[in-house]
Amino acid sequence: MMDFLNNIWVILSTPNQMLIKILSIPMIIFLEMPISLYIITSIFNFSPTKKEKLLYIGISSIVSLLSGFIIPSPFNIIFNYLSSFIIVHFIFKTNAIKTIIASILPSIVFSIVQSLVFNPYITLLGITYDKVLTIPIYKFPITFFMYILIFIITYIIKNKKLGLTILDEFDKKFSRVIIFYLIFGLIYIILEILITAQYLDMLPLTYTFSNFIMLLLYFGISIYCISKVVTLTNITKKLESAEEYNKTLHILHDNVRCFKHDYDNTVTTIGGYINTNDMEGLKKYYVQLQHDCERVNNLYILNPNSINNPRYLQFINF
Repeated sequence: MMDFLNNIWVILSTPNQMLIKILSIPMIIFLEMPISLYIITSIFNFSPTKKEKLLYIGISSIVSLLSGFIIPSPFNIIFNYLSSFIIVHFIFKTNAIKTIIASILPSIVFSIVQSLVFNPYITLLGITYDKVLTIPIYKFPITFFMYILIFIITYIIKNKKLGLTILDEFDKKFSRVIIFYLIFGLIYIILEILITAQYLDMLPLTYTFSNFIMLLLYFGISIYCISKVVTLTNITKKLESAEEYNKTLHILHDNVRCFKHDYDNTVTTIGGYINTNDMEGLKKYYVQLQHDCERVNNLYILNPNSINNPRYLQFINF
């Protein structure tokens, strides 16, 4: 029994990349992908169906495992992002901006949290970054801690309703600007994460926390600026609508003035016939007014509801 336990301890405490990959399979399927889905649904405040959830977790897990076991680095990173974009777009039917954000956000969150917790972890245990990546006994405890931390942060975001609902208000022109902004932001974050991972053993804790705070400020200020631009865009649209409404009021006012002018002329004309006791002329004028009223009443066919009515079209054809 002691030999068995000792063998297990040796396996877990020595570098073993294959064992780490094998043990990562259930973690990816049952932890990483469900948490990634939870991040996406919490940020965008939507509830996918059970079928959509299973499809996302299943296909994303297969893609992640294929890229981890078959595709060499760094090509597996590009493959993951492209695959994630396609998966999110076709499963959740999201627009371009939401698809891009949903494709890169989970991996960015995992990478940022990893860069934040790994430095204190290796400093506390007195080990190197390579040992964390290659020795199972060091790798999985910090990985579980990361999953728990990410879940807690995402839970707070969801319950505080801090999702990106402003993304629903982008027009096409502004959407292009946001897409380019996200692409450049993604490049910056990837470079920052790669540099941090490369020199993690040499970086002090103060740098790690400062870098994390700067990233938070970057995202916070970016979201704040985007929300302000969206607010200004909505105000501009309302002002344009108010201007169009004002033009319509001017047209209605001119029509009322024309109507008042015609009405005054009609009353004056009737009064002239009455004052001269010209009943025959009044009768002829009244007949003329009836014809004018009939022509005006026939304008009801210009009503859009009548024009769009199939019976009206049949009547015209007939």
